[in-house]
Amino acid sequence: MPNEKLVFAQSVEALFVRSLGPRLTPEGRRRLRAVGLDLSEPLRPSYPLEQWRTFLRVAAPEVFPELSLEAAHFGLGERYVQGYRQTAVGRASMSLVAHMSPKGTLERISHGARAGNNFNEVRVEELGQRTATLWMKNVLADNPFFGCGFVAEMLRGSGATDIHVEPIAFDGTAATFRLAWEVAGRRAMPVAAAAVG
Repeated sequence: MPNEKLVFAQSVEALFVRSLGPRLTPEGRRRLRAVGLDLSEPLRPSYPLEQWRTFLRVAAPEVFPELSLEAAHFGLGERYVQGYRQTAVGRASMSLVAHMSPKGTLERISHGARAGNNFNEVRVEELGQRTATLWMKNVLADNPFFGCGFVAEMLRGSGATDIHVEPIAFDGTAATFRLAWEVAGRRAMPVAAAAVG
């Protein structure tokens, strides 16, 4: 289908191979295999969005059994970014984020979101010095908390601290998030004592 929403293999690799792979039990792997993700075989080039969402439904209680569904999806969103940092494409992209301000990272977040699929779009509206709203065309999950975790981890990678990401609107596909953060103080570089001659 020409207009089918597809999640690319690098996204599946980032979350399910790089980040969650070591944490998945044999039963979790069996459950993923039953819904179309066999981690013992090479990944397909892409997966339909609905199938990706099913993978998240299976993984959330498997990896975070003690958390609520929302908190588990938040954790999956964070783990997605952490796993993406370990991929070839992600290493290059995320090394850039490490040198950007949180605002600069938000301005580039649409590139990161779009690199993993063929359909996403992100818009950011600045509200203040360390606050913003962000609209995401598709949150990739049944609830907006996967997107919350994704955005929070992106901000964390740019040096933001005390990060708050909350959904303020969700229509089942798109969501609007309110973001707030602080910026960690830069450590002063030690100055060598001048030699007295």
